[in-house]
Amino acid sequence: MKNRSIMEYFVIAIIIGLGSPICALLGVSDGEKLGAHAWPVVEKSTAMPIDYKALVLGSAADVDKGKALFQANCIACHGPNADGKGVAAASLTPAPRNFQDPAAKWTRSREPLDIYQTLSNGSPGTAMVGFAAALSVQDRWALVHFLGTQDGVRGHFKPIDDAMASSWRPDGKP
Repeated sequence: MKNRSIMEYFVIAIIIGLGSPICALLGVSDGEKLGAHAWPVVEKSTAMPIDYKALVLGSAADVDKGKALFQANCIACHGPNADGKGVAAASLTPAPRNFQDPAAKWTRSREPLDIYQTLSNGSPGTAMVGFAAALSVQDRWALVHFLGTQDGVRGHFKPIDDAMASSWRPDGKP
């Protein structure tokens, strides 16, 4: 064990001993210049601004996109019919949300902002995880709009007005 430790120090000494002259030959005398040479800064692309108002208000295309996202991300727990009868549902306590049952009790309301928050952050005390890291803001709103068309949500889904939609931002800042 002691020989291995001595060997590690020897290898480090060789790397430092050879690295310094090589850097000097290359004309790099400080680490920042070497780093800038090795990893040049790439200019950030200019992303198209997001129209949050249109995103929050939704459209028929958003509902279709949300349905596809639901089928890709949610059916294991919530089932292909959004009835809470996915293949993993039997092993989850409490059971996954049944979006077809209008009489179901909800932890949060069925309002779009609450559904968005649950999709983003998850639901404590349940197996529902947040999808903020896995799905974009646009995708999460598309899921909200799709869920708003389900029987157990539709009658309770309060429409968002223009003023709220115009001021909404993902970070909560205007």
